[in-house]
Amino acid sequence: MQSLNSLYFPETVLPHHLRNCLLLLPDTLHSLQPVEPDPAETDPPAGNDLFMEQSICQAHTPSPLGKDRERFLGLLEEIRTRKDSFAEQLSSLTLAHLSHDQGHGEHNHQTIMSTILKGRPAVDGSSEEDTAQAALWQARLVLALAEILDREEAELAETLSDIDETEMALFQELKGEAAGGLEEDNPFAELLRIKAKLSQPRPGTIKKRLAAWKTLYASGRIEEQFWLWTACQEEAADLLIESYESASGKDSVPLLRIKLPAQIYMRENDALESIRNFQEKAEKVRRPIIDKLRELVTLEHLNIVDPVALLPDAGTLARDWNELVEYFYPEERFGSRILDLQFLANISLDQLLRGPDAAGKDGAINHGIVAICRH
Repeated sequence: MQSLNSLYFPETVLPHHLRNCLLLLPDTLHSLQPVEPDPAETDPPAGNDLFMEQSICQAHTPSPLGKDRERFLGLLEEIRTRKDSFAEQLSSLTLAHLSHDQGHGEHNHQTIMSTILKGRPAVDGSSEEDTAQAALWQARLVLALAEILDREEAELAETLSDIDETEMALFQELKGEAAGGLEEDNPFAELLRIKAKLSQPRPGTIKKRLAAWKTLYASGRIEEQFWLWTACQEEAADLLIESYESASGKDSVPLLRIKLPAQIYMRENDALESIRNFQEKAEKVRRPIIDKLRELVTLEHLNIVDPVALLPDAGTLARDWNELVEYFYPEERFGSRILDLQFLANISLDQLLRGPDAAGKDGAINHGIVAICRH
């Protein structure tokens, strides 16, 4: 019985409450990381959680930094402590090479990198290899900075979560602002706006982040060729599917829509026990879904792609799965999301990013599936 392993994108760090939900279907959840762990550490780093220690979640670095690792980490630390002085350069950087607009003069991506690295460019740009290395360095930087922003926003959201909107409304009433006070003098209205914005992706950043993630993925090899990729950023998944449709001339095909909890906030041990208990009890429903998906991605070239023909019992599978999810994780307590599985025919996901000649270790994978976790 083969396990189901999924690659998560484009984030390089997965929030635990989402990880717990996504692991109800696959056996393991994998991600990319821009910087490899310290090679001097033989034991798992202290920051790793139980899921990482037991390899239920795994992180891969396609192109390790090697001797440049400490320099890169030093740069990130300096950015953390001196954000204002780096803000303009970093803004220009993310808009430069990754958007294929390399600019001129002061805004040339190599000039920007040289400035950020204190006059020491990562490469001299004299060859295609140098150009590729410059793009990879910048991709790592974009992904690492996105991690920092995610952590800061998560910390802020946690702080603001203690401020109930009902309490804010009460404060507004007490201050007389509900009766026509000026909104610009109302700090609680501003907090409400901040809380609302935290739940929304920053405009344009998902596209840059996905571009950086694709650059990192294509820069090297990881041990396994994943045929199931999972995303909680709907825009990122839609962009990936658009690139597939452009490359193949075909639309993606909806295979299956199943429910997941919106969040599972539990301590590590409790979350792991809950997930394993669900998978054990749901095995008679979960295993047929996994086996049928695996069978689909190993089919020969498909001239006609009919979702009903591909998965004729999709409705029954979804109904049985949804009933189990509702039993173990009632929507009233855990909320609800939809996991939307889209079939990408005749191109493996590895080929989509590396080119049609790319071939993984498992040559039988001819198609891909993207699972989009939708609100």
